[in-house]
Amino acid sequence: MPQDRATADELLAGVAAFLRDEVLPQLGGASAYKCRVAANILAIVQRELVLGSAADRAELAGLQALLGNDSDARGDAIDDIAVRMLQALVGQDRDECDTRAALDAGNAELCAQIRSGALDDRRAEIFAHVRQTVRDKLAIANPKYPALREHGG
Repeated sequence: MPQDRATADELLAGVAAFLRDEVLPQLGGASAYKCRVAANILAIVQRELVLGSAADRAELAGLQALLGNDSDARGDAIDDIAVRMLQALVGQDRDECDTRAALDAGNAELCAQIRSGALDDRRAEIFAHVRQTVRDKLAIANPKYPALREHGG
């Protein structure tokens, strides 16, 4: 159950700032390196809390758009993956949501469709989806990544 204040996001930001601003200047060598790593991990977790759900939803929507279009041409395999993605997303109990399983299933199907050549005529859409998914992941893992800044991410 979440508390009113401080939020998990605020707590993580506070601990990361404490490590960077108060602890790190007092350390040297391997300890300073480990402190920077710990502060960076906290920052990644903080960004994951803030941006992760939206990034997952966008990736899942992109997969569904790629795999759900023209399902007649690709047969029942697409219908099966759509059902598995939905089941994983909703779960047996509506309170449980396994987005990760839905993403894993969708990405596995996308890879299979690419390998089979079934999506050769949709390369531009695939590239756009993958490019946006990578940008969203970089925004969480390393928002200072040079290519992310160069391309307006």
